[in-house]
Amino acid sequence: MKFSHSLRFNAVPEWDHGYVAYEDLKSIIFEFERQRVQAINHGSDIESSVDNNRQSIAIQQEQDEQVFETALDAQLDKVITFFSQVFSDVESQMSELEAKLEACPEDPYPDGGIRGVDDHGLATLDDQEEQYTQKTGTVHAEEHRLSRQSQEKLAVPEAMSGPRHKASFESRLSTQTTRESELYVEHLAGLRAQLVQLYVLVSDVESYIDLNRRAFAKILKKHDKVLGRRLKDRYLPRVVAAVPFTPKTAAQLHRYLMRVEQIYADLFCGGHTSKAVRQMKTHLRDQLTYERNTVWKDMVHQERQQHGAQYKQDDTKMYRLLPGLVVPAKRVHSAACLLFGVVVFAILMNVPIFAQLQESRCFALLILAAILWATEALPLYATSLLIPFLIVPLGIMRETDGTPMSAHDAAQAVFSSMFSGTIMMLLGGFALAGALSKYGIAKAFASHVLSHAGTRPRWVLLSTMAVAAFLSMWISNVATPVLCFSLIDPILRTLEHDSPVAPCLLLGIALASCIGGMISPISSPQNIITLQYMQPNPGWGAWFAVAMPISILSILICWCLLLIVYRPDRACQHLNSIKPVKGRITSQQIFVMVITILTIILWCIESSIEHAIGSPGVIAAIPLFVFFGTGLLGKDDLHAFLWSVVILAQGGMALGNAVTSSGLLQDIALGIKSGIDQLHPFAILFIFAALVLVFATFVSHTVAALIIVPIVQEVGQHLPVPHPNLLVMGAGLACSAGMGLPVSGFPNMSAVMLEDSRGKQYLTTRDFLVTGIPISIVATLLVCTLGYGIMSAMGF
Repeated sequence: MKFSHSLRFNAVPEWDHGYVAYEDLKSIIFEFERQRVQAINHGSDIESSVDNNRQSIAIQQEQDEQVFETALDAQLDKVITFFSQVFSDVESQMSELEAKLEACPEDPYPDGGIRGVDDHGLATLDDQEEQYTQKTGTVHAEEHRLSRQSQEKLAVPEAMSGPRHKASFESRLSTQTTRESELYVEHLAGLRAQLVQLYVLVSDVESYIDLNRRAFAKILKKHDKVLGRRLKDRYLPRVVAAVPFTPKTAAQLHRYLMRVEQIYADLFCGGHTSKAVRQMKTHLRDQLTYERNTVWKDMVHQERQQHGAQYKQDDTKMYRLLPGLVVPAKRVHSAACLLFGVVVFAILMNVPIFAQLQESRCFALLILAAILWATEALPLYATSLLIPFLIVPLGIMRETDGTPMSAHDAAQAVFSSMFSGTIMMLLGGFALAGALSKYGIAKAFASHVLSHAGTRPRWVLLSTMAVAAFLSMWISNVATPVLCFSLIDPILRTLEHDSPVAPCLLLGIALASCIGGMISPISSPQNIITLQYMQPNPGWGAWFAVAMPISILSILICWCLLLIVYRPDRACQHLNSIKPVKGRITSQQIFVMVITILTIILWCIESSIEHAIGSPGVIAAIPLFVFFGTGLLGKDDLHAFLWSVVILAQGGMALGNAVTSSGLLQDIALGIKSGIDQLHPFAILFIFAALVLVFATFVSHTVAALIIVPIVQEVGQHLPVPHPNLLVMGAGLACSAGMGLPVSGFPNMSAVMLEDSRGKQYLTTRDFLVTGIPISIVATLLVCTLGYGIMSAMGF
């Protein structure tokens, strides 16, 4: 989480002008970075002036550092000046408090007021006493130090005589009603309000010092990291030596707090300091703290931003249905698609297309789900939740002997199918991705690889695509784009506006992530679904043997296509270099890596230990219970999982179970078989791969796998020479090849959302059409040719 957010939310609102202008300093750093990259590109145009160019860049860096140091000095002076004002206010209020204590009237009932420690605590302050009003005034900007006399007066005694068990303020208010007691209680009420106000003020000053100290340290660290300098070692000691940040200042503020706490405890808490502190802290401002995000949290945040932008865009497109009824266009479109789906469903429910009633009703449900998923009339996960609701009342499920299944048994069968080893593998993959991203392992690996890619656009593009594909193998192609987009941010912010390099890089990451979705069984949701329908399970080794060559060739061809279309080397000869993430390897990172490697090894040898494990889903439980059980991942991390994807998969599995149980799947497969059983398996694979490619491009990869892969498996089983695994894996790989539109898969949807500093989107639909469609066709052809050859050789 950005420190600028912490600074903004934790700052005292009334003091906003007195804090370090962190965002302004960061903007200066990024401007220097952009100018440096431009200077390198301009200088590289003339080869004979390389040495002169390097010398001029070095001189410019020195000048930039002086400019930045001047800006830091201005911020430091501002902090010192403002601190002097608020510290003077603290001193004056402490003096007023001591004077008021000395003028405090005596307790008219000192003996009668003594009793045991109050167990009831303080009641809520009156509105007048609660109100915290910040005193303002003009104070000289010089350093204020306590006089020796005031220090001795306000210092907390080293030895206290123990808590005095006086009656509480509320007890006196309710029992002592003489004129003297009324004056005494009124004086105590004023003291309590002043004590709370002073406690809040001193606490705010401490928070002010801490936030500004951290701001200086972080901005210096960012300066050195972005510009490759070493200003922090030289400048930070000057910050620490400034008056607000000295140990003497911290000690004095601490003494003030202890003094206020002790007075409050003696007067209102029977001498119990801990109770006084607990009560006064209720008046402090809430402090927001941030922990490291998992990539799933970043995706949730990005998705909310997308929805917000979508709503804002839809607000400009309205339909007037009635004189007083104006509806957004998106809702009209969704309602029309929903109505169309319902009408088609009602018609199919009353037309006996198949001999068996269960098959006809299941076909109607299948078409309804396909329409709702394809048009997104409802959210994809909402349609998935509708499916189990309709399966049981429609009486779709049948027993093995063909008799209708009872509602009770049908409900049990449906819900049993919605949680399987496939879902556990999906959750296990999410846990691995969450841990690898939360503890910086994935980002550190990627940044170190990209830091060695140089600055030439073509090699940076290839390295970025390779990293995206590799990370997709382990943290899924759903999460990889979000991580990679953040890694190339230093490059994007230094490019000229409308530079073709930016869409080239972003499109390279998106397409490489889609292709990377083929490589491993957990690299995409569609692969996990595909693996469920492969019997026997081929294992990770066989999957790698088929998918790896296809993916490598697809990425290389995609890279060449991007170079031809965007010509990034012509637009910019040198890009900003990516700095590797530095830091010591922690025990947490080592533990996460050990569990990750252990899980992957067990998945790879799962076929050898199937007699003991039973299912890959059992292995997927290892990272789940280990990471959450040890506290490496917490409840918030669990909430941030992409549960919409999980529910989508569960709905698809429920539908697949219903299609199988009703007999519809077998009838469809036999009908298709009668038309293609004379064809060669290569031709059959080509037909299904083309069908899957179209469906995955226009709908989504996951939905294509949910609907088509079960049919492909059934067709493969009924061929004269059965090849179910060959057809299923080919169709599953073809799902990831669909990348011709912005809606074709999670990587494309993530990429099209990104905007530059002017709020303009980097990518348009045209970008995906020009490059996405050709590479989709190429990848599908590789699946049908190279993939078919490898699978046939392996006996699929």
